[in-house]
Amino acid sequence: MPRNENPIEKEGSLGHMVKVQQVIDFIVLSDLVNGETRYHSEMEQHLTNSLGRVGVNDAYFSQRLRALAESGHVVREWKDNNRYNRFYRITDSGEAYFKLLLRELPERVKLAQKVYGLFESYIAKYSKMSLK
Repeated sequence: MPRNENPIEKEGSLGHMVKVQQVIDFIVLSDLVNGETRYHSEMEQHLTNSLGRVGVNDAYFSQRLRALAESGHVVREWKDNNRYNRFYRITDSGEAYFKLLLRELPERVKLAQKVYGLFESYIAKYSKMSLK
């Protein structure tokens, strides 16, 4: 096979598009950025509502909240020593991370929409094939 003399220059990378964890982080932090304190279940409902009733697995959501706490972006506290009454508030580090996401995500979302639109037409091209 001959070497490609005219390689196509990439405009981006699939791995650099929007990741689910960034979507969750952004929505959680946006819910807290005005100094609000929210319970785990309130934020999960906010996420689901924000995404048109599409949610995430509860264990994955809890994992993201734990990661945000461990990275210092949110403070996680308990009310009445009941682990089910966890509530969260944003930190200065969380506000800085939120602002970073706010700067980076719009272009990544545009790229993702472009790629998924192209992929949708690619799927349509092959959807008429008989797989028997």
